Amino acid sequence: MNRYVKLNLLLIVVGITAQGCVRINPDEIGVKTVNLGEGKGIVAHDYEPGYHRYLWPLDSWHRFPRTVLKMEFLKTSIRTAESGEGPLVVTSADGDRVTMNAEVFYRIAEGMAHRVLQDSGMGANYVNIVKTLSIDAARAIFGQLKTEDFYHSEKREQIRMKANAMLRERLILRGIDLVDFLVISLEFDPAYEELIKQKKIADQMVSLEISKALAAEEQGNVNMIKQETLVKLKTIEKETESEIVNLQSETDLQIAVLLSESRKYTEQQKADADLYRQQKQAEGMRLLKSAEAEGTRRMNEALVGAGGRNLAALEAAKRIQLGEIAFPSIGFEWFNPGEMAIRLGAVDESIAAPAPSRRSQDAVETDSGS
Repeated sequence: MNRYVKLNLLLIVVGITAQGCVRINPDEIGVKTVNLGEGKGIVAHDYEPGYHRYLWPLDSWHRFPRTVLKMEFLKTSIRTAESGEGPLVVTSADGDRVTMNAEVFYRIAEGMAHRVLQDSGMGANYVNIVKTLSIDAARAIFGQLKTEDFYHSEKREQIRMKANAMLRERLILRGIDLVDFLVISLEFDPAYEELIKQKKIADQMVSLEISKALAAEEQGNVNMIKQETLVKLKTIEKETESEIVNLQSETDLQIAVLLSESRKYTEQQKADADLYRQQKQAEGMRLLKSAEAEGTRRMNEALVGAGGRNLAALEAAKRIQLGEIAFPSIGFEWFNPGEMAIRLGAVDESIAAPAPSRRSQDAVETDSGS
């Protein structure tokens, strides 16, 4: 029984605790208000996502979006949200009505959600603040432009940035941070649009005529440049032909000089070769004559002595006609080759006295002559 009592008490405590907490989601900012007791009023602090104490009726909680919000000032045909505002209508500096399709991106400023609650109150009243300040800024800043200036992107962008700065300064005082103020499109009064259209057509016609005149002038310049180019081209061709002829003449002259030098060098080399050949032939003939003379001299020297007699005997033996010959059987050995050679006039060197030299013969002849 005690166990069930404890379980019931635990459940009661859990239920009371759950009832005493509030949950702030990740995409929300929590703001706490103290309703009773000391410090009564809005707590000057923004609460992060998570669980926080909630004791009703002592406390009350309010939630604001943490994400970037968008407010559309668009005509119905291009509006993306079911709820939204119509396009912004401003009056230009010269009195014409201009319709602007625009979008405003904003969010609760960091740490300023409690300031939004203090300024705008509970719920989405801050949205009306954004709407009112956006319309005022657009009318005040874009109203400085003349109608024709809306067609110039640079001037329009400068004014848009100026409107951005003005709206940001006003919203931050209310705890709201402006992300951007975008102009989607512009629409003008139909009569003025027709007037602008005609003016543009007229300007385009003027520009067209100016372009035609410039084109004609440019065509004249092109034709003149073309003629000058043709003249320069012909001049260059003539100069090139002349240069080619000069180069050809110089080349032919150089070739002739080289050929002449080549022939001269070839003839000189040939003459040197012929002279060298003749010198070598003359030297060979001289050596040949000298060798022949030396051979004759040595043959003569050989024929003076026994060698000459032996040679004569050999020639005599070659001329012997052997037929029917009767040789005596006594007195001489005819079939002895040595004896036969001596009979034919050969000299037996083993018994023969040395032949006297030429100088001794000359001396003997001198003595006998004297």
